[in-house]
Amino acid sequence: MKAVTNWNFTPYTPLDRPERAHNPYICRIAPGLTTLEFDFIDRGAKSKATHTLYYRVRGTEAPFNELFMENADKGQLCNLRPRTDYEFYVVRDDDGARSETRLARTGVVPGRVVNYLHPDDPALAFSGQYLCSPCLLRLPSGRLLASMDVFRGNAPQNLTLIYFSDDDGQSWHYLTELFPCFWGQMFYENGRLYMLACSTEYGDLLIGASDNEGRDWTLPTVLFRGACDPRERGLHRAPMPLTRAHGRLLTDVEYGAWAKGEMNNAVLSAPEGLDDYTDPAVWSMTDFWRHNEAKKTLPEGSLVDGCIGGIEGNVVCAPDGTLYNFLRYAHKQCLLLKIDPEHPEEMPVYDRLVDIDITTSKFDIHFDEVSGMYWMLASHALDEPKTNRNLLGLFRSPDLLTWEFVADILDAKAMDPAVVGFQYVSFLIEGDDILFLSRTAYGKPANFHDANYQTFHRIADFRNL
Repeated sequence: MKAVTNWNFTPYTPLDRPERAHNPYICRIAPGLTTLEFDFIDRGAKSKATHTLYYRVRGTEAPFNELFMENADKGQLCNLRPRTDYEFYVVRDDDGARSETRLARTGVVPGRVVNYLHPDDPALAFSGQYLCSPCLLRLPSGRLLASMDVFRGNAPQNLTLIYFSDDDGQSWHYLTELFPCFWGQMFYENGRLYMLACSTEYGDLLIGASDNEGRDWTLPTVLFRGACDPRERGLHRAPMPLTRAHGRLLTDVEYGAWAKGEMNNAVLSAPEGLDDYTDPAVWSMTDFWRHNEAKKTLPEGSLVDGCIGGIEGNVVCAPDGTLYNFLRYAHKQCLLLKIDPEHPEEMPVYDRLVDIDITTSKFDIHFDEVSGMYWMLASHALDEPKTNRNLLGLFRSPDLLTWEFVADILDAKAMDPAVVGFQYVSFLIEGDDILFLSRTAYGKPANFHDANYQTFHRIADFRNL
């Protein structure tokens, strides 16, 4: 057994399960209303190997149906029952090696399915049970990359899946997996692709690089050590954008734990235009702004009682050049901290709370030079019917302080907010359109939070909505 030399695996293989790397491996699932599409890889197959797909309605005693697949790495089933659970697996015909049995539920979901994970499917349970943390990136070649991690509360939470599209999101294909990798943000700088992530919840802050569009990755470098334990304070983040401002790359990071009732805020940064961001010496982090201590010193009413602090912030540059960390904070309120760009280790300073009709969920902010506006995709907060994350809205602002609702993009406000979610959206502005990737809970997920889909969407001509 050789030691690892890369961050990536195809697929990740626990040391006591070597067969996982050599048997057929179902790497992508995309259900439709009466169809089931899936991709698989088979690293143990000889050339021109054939495979057979076995499938049936889940929970029945009926024999499995069989579908022969010749020289294929994907399959599609048609004429299935709508809104029905199926179980299926792939067998290599020459020696009987078989994949794990996977689960899928047919049904329609808004957008284009990048990947699906049934809430009862145990195939990735060594990391978690649900799809989380979407990140969407366009490479200079035109290729789109979509990454997502696999989570469940109090589980290891350390696997990230990466998919690609070469046709502007119409079709998606498996690329590789990173382990350990959680809450990862991809970015491209000076000819190189990077992933900035944690090793697990409250884990070490890591960064690795790829020189071939995400197929192979260097072993990650540790930038800062975390607790690597959900019960203790450690590093927390989400796939937040990296902002280029004042000659630096900047992004948000927290230190704390939900279990401890406290999240403290900092900004991570490095100079723009470097050749190698895997060198920890180029990175700096501000001292942490401590929410609970600030509550004792700021005037009454400055912060919200019951909040544990801001999380998942967007580092944004205001029209006058002021640098802010714009953080998710409370229902219909965001927290604004001011950053000193000339002193990258100086603690952020409280500025104000900003009112905006969104619920407590992660959002991205991007500045659009054409309109001169800041744009945000976030969960739209309505009082009647009361929404949670089942209504995704588009908002804009000329100055980061006053926000205007533009349009609802994904609207399920008539559906039960306990079991529907369009959340943690990662988006890009390209020409007249917005492209985004959503962590989507839909069609019998575990609940609104524990998503079973990652879906790709396009908002055409968004400035004229």
